[in-house]
Amino acid sequence: MGAEKETYHGRLVALYKRGRRNEKTFVYLHTNLERREFSLQEVGKLYRLRWQVELLFKECKSHANLHRFDTEKSAIAEGLIWASMLVVVLKRAITHAAELAIGIELSTQRAASCAKHVLDDILRCLLGSASKLADVVGRACVFLGENSRRAHPKRDRTKGRLSMGLEPVSLCP
Repeated sequence: MGAEKETYHGRLVALYKRGRRNEKTFVYLHTNLERREFSLQEVGKLYRLRWQVELLFKECKSHANLHRFDTEKSAIAEGLIWASMLVVVLKRAITHAAELAIGIELSTQRAASCAKHVLDDILRCLLGSASKLADVVGRACVFLGENSRRAHPKRDRTKGRLSMGLEPVSLCP
């Protein structure tokens, strides 16, 4: 009995993109999303969301020190990877909480790069003097609001990460 060959079904999508000085360029995407369920425009918009995944990997490598470990033991490396991912999640949670608290759209990438200025004080309060936590978190929100604003929030709602209707999730009830 031979193995049956599976047939792969996909489609090539060509999206027109106006380049600089109105030069005509095309972006070619290959997808297995069904034509009747996902229009050309929807495939393009969804593919742009992939950039958010790339930014997450960049954040892990650049701001969570996930680019190189000084160990040959796989168990230690795996623990460090999980610790780095936890730091990324913590930074993003703080950023989104600050965004909701101050009503300013923040860049998670910018906030991650300046988190060292706020994260230490927050963790110290959690470990020691939790009574000062509200003041420290308030100062952290102000700092992030001043230093981590999104560059183009209106554009993000029409062409960027929020164009497909995604909204930040509130962690508080």
